[in-house]
Amino acid sequence: MKKQHFLWITVLVGMLLWMPVMPVHAQAAKITFTQTKDKIKAGNTFTFQAATDDNSPVTYSVTDESLATITEDGQLTAKKAGSVKVIAQSADISASTNVNIIGKKIVCLDPGHSAKMSGGTEPIGPGASTRKAKDAVGTRGVVSGTYEYQFTLTLAKRLQTLLEKKGYEVILTRKDSKHAISCKERAMVANDADADIFVRLHVDASASGSARGASALYPSSANPYNGKLSKKCKKLSKCILNNMCEEAGTHNRGLFVRNDLSGSNWAAMPVTLIEVGFMTNATEDRLLNKTSYQKKLAKGIVSGIDEYFGY
Repeated sequence: MKKQHFLWITVLVGMLLWMPVMPVHAQAAKITFTQTKDKIKAGNTFTFQAATDDNSPVTYSVTDESLATITEDGQLTAKKAGSVKVIAQSADISASTNVNIIGKKIVCLDPGHSAKMSGGTEPIGPGASTRKAKDAVGTRGVVSGTYEYQFTLTLAKRLQTLLEKKGYEVILTRKDSKHAISCKERAMVANDADADIFVRLHVDASASGSARGASALYPSSANPYNGKLSKKCKKLSKCILNNMCEEAGTHNRGLFVRNDLSGSNWAAMPVTLIEVGFMTNATEDRLLNKTSYQKKLAKGIVSGIDEYFGY
């Protein structure tokens, strides 16, 4: 009996010795953000921080460097409006957090006219009984043959690029010339976007081929639709016109009050209409069609917008 017990014990011990030892897995390390922010204004910086359970070093990256950049130690610089993810990485583990970058200000650009006409009339302002044509044909270069709607869209896109690089959020009332859009509808684009300013881009015309220079048009304090904004409109007009003329070397014709412009009357924010030159003047028409001159105009307008906001 004792021999049998000894035999069973021997077999049992042998089995235990030969059983595979199951490894005990350590719990997977985790990475957690300890300092984060979900909204950052363009132009501002913020330092993100994350930590791992085992205190391993952490590096950082973003999903879209056109919107924001971040150093390896977590300092993010917001560039322009949009949404990005900040990724914290340590060895083979990572964590991410969403960040909404808010533009400095919202600028609505209105490239004047279009290839397609709306037709019909519309109220000149909110609650107005007076009506005007929904839009107009616009002018055309006496030398270049360029239509005003072509030039204003080109200039607006140049401005959009420059403004977005500086952190502004930019809205265009039109992105092509295939569709009709009335003056009121243009202003409503700005209103619906809750834009901070509304900049209307146009080119002037005159029966006299010698008329030259740039001007800015804004509503007076007596304007029944948005006269309360007149002071701000005048400031915006002055800032843009003076900076643009100085940068491009354009003759400054000055500021003019206009209360009959539907696209301005419907605006619920400071508005200006910039006449950048005369397409009916052969010399200015040639200049307006030069890329180098367009860049100067755009740079000056951006400087004026910066000055208006105090940047």
